[in-house]
Amino acid sequence: MINFGRDFLGPTQHIVPFQPGHLLNMDLREDELRYVDLIPNWYQYLIESAEPELTWTALRDNEPYLCFGLRPMWAGVSEVWMVTGRNISRNPIALVKGARHIFDTCQERLGIRRLQIAVRKHNETAYKFAKAVYFDVESVMTKYGPEGEDYFLMTRIR
Repeated sequence: MINFGRDFLGPTQHIVPFQPGHLLNMDLREDELRYVDLIPNWYQYLIESAEPELTWTALRDNEPYLCFGLRPMWAGVSEVWMVTGRNISRNPIALVKGARHIFDTCQERLGIRRLQIAVRKHNETAYKFAKAVYFDVESVMTKYGPEGEDYFLMTRIR
């Protein structure tokens, strides 16, 4: 488990190991609530597929606002997943700096040469965030999502 420390993002924000209660207690953004409706047993799927050593939660004042992790595909390649809460945009600079550090650390310590993430093409906030943490568009995955929308396949190559 990579430990990022209690005061990694500042005195009121912390990265901690993921626990299912974090996801269940998060005040989800509208984009995330769409998946709850579209994917049967969405919460259970995320909880069961979370890699214990590669999944974390960002807390602000002990309230979860981001659950995220890596899903290894094979040696050197992992997929990033994220679930965001409504108050994720309260400190965007700290969040971007923290995410850059987390992805750098994961790639370096775990020998990951390629991180990839799927971003819904019309989710401008997610797209801007991915670009800010050094993911580049590799391709468009046509009709990829559970709602049948196009997604960007974005990669961060080391």
